[in-house]
Amino acid sequence: MATVTRRPRSGVVVLRQVPYEYYVHLTNASANRHLRMAYHDGTLEIVSPRLRQHEEPSVWFRWIVAAICRYRRIRFKCTAGTTFRRGGGAPLKGSGKEADESYYIANVSQLPVGRDPDLEAGDPPPDLWIEVDHRVSSKGRLPVYAKLGIPEVWRYRSNSKKLEFLKLVDGSYKPIDQSLALPLLTPALALEALALGENADDLELMDRLDEWVRRTLPIN
Repeated sequence: MATVTRRPRSGVVVLRQVPYEYYVHLTNASANRHLRMAYHDGTLEIVSPRLRQHEEPSVWFRWIVAAICRYRRIRFKCTAGTTFRRGGGAPLKGSGKEADESYYIANVSQLPVGRDPDLEAGDPPPDLWIEVDHRVSSKGRLPVYAKLGIPEVWRYRSNSKKLEFLKLVDGSYKPIDQSLALPLLTPALALEALALGENADDLELMDRLDEWVRRTLPIN
């Protein structure tokens, strides 16, 4: 029988001993699309709708990635908060989650046509996965990303404005100084770009990012 734990301050409900098939059913239900869920080997976390302090940096990261890829002519596809899942071969085994932002870059040509990517059907995972931590830390979810096979994860803590780039190595994540998916980009440079969004409307931020990319990441 599943047990329930509530974390009132974080807005998270944690259910334990939840079969993977039940998690799949919940994520497939259209009525649950507004929720964010993370599943790992029987433990299901359900997060209530997200706040502006979480959503705004997520959007800014999207524009940063788009500005870099557009200027440097890197093909990419944003899969945003698409649910990615991988079963574990037993009722209480498996992993799954929606990213705050996710991207296919190196593997963009392998994306399926006409349907969402499906890891269990043999599609590759996203090349880049971005998490914005506001109410809940994503550190404890790194095993989920590892089971999904995500090669690169960015963790941004909105309260402290700290960012780290992580690379999957032998089943766990290690800090890296430079992005794998977007070469030349470092955590310090990404934070510099992120700061351009402060006191700017959306059009101003897009213009600032275009100028920042041309100045900071020139094409040789």
